[in-house]
Amino acid sequence: MKIGIIGISTFTLELACRAAQAGCEVIINNPRGGSLIKDAVKKMGTHAWIGSLEQAAAAEIVVLFIPKDDLENIIRSLPDMSDRIVVHTSGLIFDPHLLLSGITNAMTYKITASLLPQAHVVKLFSPVETQHKKADVSDQIKENIFYITDHSDSRNLIRSFLKKLHYVPIDLSARMDLHHKGLSLKNFINPLAVKPFKNSHN
Repeated sequence: MKIGIIGISTFTLELACRAAQAGCEVIINNPRGGSLIKDAVKKMGTHAWIGSLEQAAAAEIVVLFIPKDDLENIIRSLPDMSDRIVVHTSGLIFDPHLLLSGITNAMTYKITASLLPQAHVVKLFSPVETQHKKADVSDQIKENIFYITDHSDSRNLIRSFLKKLHYVPIDLSARMDLHHKGLSLKNFINPLAVKPFKNSHN
């Protein structure tokens, strides 16, 4: 499987590293320049390399982490993305009381979807704890990760991909109503299974 990463954060670099370790081909493009991530990519081994925007966008799964101010310009610079799976990443503050508002307000992926109407856009939430807890090195609990998509083939592929990266994928697509104030995810979220990712934006 070929994975394209466009835009750099701690989370997308970790995705790239995990994907490379899992045997995927990973093409990484940082719109602000490849020299900033050269050393990090080199440590990922031969399965990952820095490529052009077009090369990263040609992958089976394209992961975007783009600042809001740059989003429209970069997306309009992409080649034809018809039928491609485009994953819009963001951080999610992990607090049960802020969960609904966090999801409701983290909707720039709708802008991505509107700019890429022929692509299959997936919203991926990387959990962020409000208070960092020191992890026990013996703790082998896999990390929960959340996604939303309305395309069944994309749903299946993303689920398989995230499992391959040793995440526990949780599909929120059919379980949430963004306008329902009583949303509760306590039954399928394990707060011990998340760890913080910095530099996230919605």
